[in-house]
Amino acid sequence: MADQRNGSGQPSNAARNVYAIDVEKFKTRLKAFYSNWNENKADLWGSSDVVAIATPPPSEDLRYLKSSALNIWLLGYEFPETVMVFMKKQIHFLCSQKKASLLEVVKKPAREVVGVDVVMHVKAKTDNGTGLMEAIFRAIRSQSGADGQVAPVVGHIVREAPEGNLLETWSEKLKGAGFELADVTNGLSDLFAVKDADELINVKKAAFLTFSVMNNIVVPKLENVIDEEKNITHSALMDEAEKAILDPTRAKAKLKADNVDICYPPIFQSGGEFDLRPSAASNDEPLYYDSASVIIIAVGSRYNSYCSNVARTLMIDATPFAKQGLCCSSQGT
Repeated sequence: MADQRNGSGQPSNAARNVYAIDVEKFKTRLKAFYSNWNENKADLWGSSDVVAIATPPPSEDLRYLKSSALNIWLLGYEFPETVMVFMKKQIHFLCSQKKASLLEVVKKPAREVVGVDVVMHVKAKTDNGTGLMEAIFRAIRSQSGADGQVAPVVGHIVREAPEGNLLETWSEKLKGAGFELADVTNGLSDLFAVKDADELINVKKAAFLTFSVMNNIVVPKLENVIDEEKNITHSALMDEAEKAILDPTRAKAKLKADNVDICYPPIFQSGGEFDLRPSAASNDEPLYYDSASVIIIAVGSRYNSYCSNVARTLMIDATPFAKQGLCCSSQGT
């Protein structure tokens, strides 16, 4: 699963009306989580005895977070401003009352499948959560003492900087709690790498949408612009491609619009100045398609939070030498 884009990881429009955690899927994936953690503790999970995952508030920025991805993968929804702490015999949730009520349904299956008790720490709006955090730290120390450890290793996602009052307080308190901290990014990446049947369907549908937009919208549009020598900006092409992703019927893809989103604003570049970084953006310059020029396109779409990406390089009236060079480059010769 791709790292979840925070801010748009909420349920689809249809799902927002009724929140319901898929208990059977939760059981399967929670078991997979603990199995991967136990089997690869030293290699991928930083020898962590505890895994603490904190999800930030929603944001309109395009960003992909493993904390949000774990929410979606395990629970089916993103739970912003929530701290999840996985231990050998307990899972602690620090969250609002509304989220705690939604999570009540996982208590019984968690005990059944991996033998852990789910403990809720409900934070009031006026509470900074410090007292609740101390309760979680006491539970960690209690487990550590029972296991004969002096300083437990708490795994977290190092690259995700804390955002919002709750996560900033949590980060500060965690660093000062006397635990050894480790990075569990590689463990989560490995956990998400193997897709189950439902995930494969989502990936295939995302890929189908991306292909449909590229094949039925982007390429025909560029061919028309070039053949008729029209003027159009990169940003205008971006807007048209994005609309097709968000409304799949435009691209002749029979997928529900409620379930789709962009991975990033489509990227169109030409004119000899190219940015090949993932953060590249379409500018307001006109599309340049004179003889021997190059156009680079990248389109990414998501289906039920699973991403796909396609990029193409179009060579306009390429010389035989340029064609041969590209062919050799693609074949690694």
